[in-house]
Amino acid sequence: MNQQYLAVDLGSSNGKILQASLGEDGTLRMREAGRFATPRVWMGGHLCIDLYGVYEEICRTLMTLGKKQVPVRSIGVDAWVSDFGIVDAHGDMKGLPVFYRDRRTNGMPAEVEKVISYRELYGLTRQRKTQDTTLCQMIALLKERPDAFKEGDRIMHLGDLLMYFFSGRVCSEISAASYSQLFDMQKQCWEDRVFDLFGIPKSIRPPVVHAGEYLGQISKKHAAFLGTNQFDVIAPATHDTSSAGVAVPAEAGTNWAFIATGSWYLVSMELDEPADSELSYRYNLSNTGLAFGKTLLKRNVCAMWLIQECRRQWEKMGLACDYPRIAALAAQAVPFYAVIDTEDESFYNPDDMVGSITEYLKRTGQRPVSREDIGQIARIIYESIAFKCRYALEALKKTTGRKVDIVYVIGGASGVAFLNQMLAEAMNMEVISAPGEASAAGNILMQAVGTGELKNEEEVRAVVRKTFPMEHYRPEEPEAWDRKYPEFLQLCGLGSEPS
Repeated sequence: MNQQYLAVDLGSSNGKILQASLGEDGTLRMREAGRFATPRVWMGGHLCIDLYGVYEEICRTLMTLGKKQVPVRSIGVDAWVSDFGIVDAHGDMKGLPVFYRDRRTNGMPAEVEKVISYRELYGLTRQRKTQDTTLCQMIALLKERPDAFKEGDRIMHLGDLLMYFFSGRVCSEISAASYSQLFDMQKQCWEDRVFDLFGIPKSIRPPVVHAGEYLGQISKKHAAFLGTNQFDVIAPATHDTSSAGVAVPAEAGTNWAFIATGSWYLVSMELDEPADSELSYRYNLSNTGLAFGKTLLKRNVCAMWLIQECRRQWEKMGLACDYPRIAALAAQAVPFYAVIDTEDESFYNPDDMVGSITEYLKRTGQRPVSREDIGQIARIIYESIAFKCRYALEALKKTTGRKVDIVYVIGGASGVAFLNQMLAEAMNMEVISAPGEASAAGNILMQAVGTGELKNEEEVRAVVRKTFPMEHYRPEEPEAWDRKYPEFLQLCGLGSEPS
């Protein structure tokens, strides 16, 4: 068997481990090697990510591959970012990373503005206002434990930490570092002033590396314990959205944007450098690192998180149904019955998402809906996601001055055909979906760049186009969406189209 690249793609609800090799025909031969629920635990008064549990799942998969005598060439890890762990001077992780939806960051954006305005902070970091950034998490940590950082401590984000467990290399890949609100995207380095303003010791900053960089090799003892060969550790773009961006099947010379789908929909463009600071700040956009030295300009849209949490509540109510069934029921529901702002604070981490949505409709003077009406509630969510993505795309276009002809939908929710058609209608544009496992594919392809098997971005995208089938969605009745859109903008307090 050819040596296999292993991609660990860690999501907030579940993690996947995929193995792959490049065939002689220029396609990626990828298969699932492991899957697990992302373990969360209550520790020290906070909801935490059990990173040791994730590590155990990775080791279990490696042991299985070792027993099958599958040779591993390298491993890389991508994950969501902003959550971080602390490694002490002895190389041990202190405690567990706190999950970004833990309530300790409630009110932290206001704490930031007591020290510096978000407009000024944006000029330093190019990162949008949100309460789940690494900066907000650090402020919350230091309010609770002023002595949290000791001499010799280093911080690392989740993907970097998991690779550290195998390589021993302390570092932060740039796509994760740049999301932290502690990093200067213009100068491509940690931003001293932010650390000084908030009393965060600069000594905790790890060296920054780039996607495709060799981080080290698993030790002989470690390999013997797992029953594997000694394999390399190569950094992908550790931010899962940046990793997914590698796997967009776009062709050079075309006008395109992409949406990386999952709990959040990240409406994104690939740029050669950070976007205009004034415009990107106005539209609440983020500029973060991508592979090949590019910049990811994006706007976050809270999306499938609402469906996931509603499903969890419906199961509690005895109305269990899977995601395809939810989409099928939504397709039968009344169009444009109501709309919601998917990023309303009441949807951030409620105990009862269904109740939060029904209460939102009441609060905003819209028609009521029964808690048991799965299809209608789901349709309201799907339509609102599509409208918010339209607004986000217009913001990207206004900020960059770029024309967009095609939007690629990639990642975990790219197979929801009903929602993809809604996106095409709302944006009045062709939508192409592929691939579903975009973050893992991008992870593997950057490992291939790191080993020299692939050389550049165009070779990477050529592999994606050859490997993954694409589904096309074209608008059929965009006028109906145009008529409803102003009402959505008014409800969300967005006023009008970006101008």
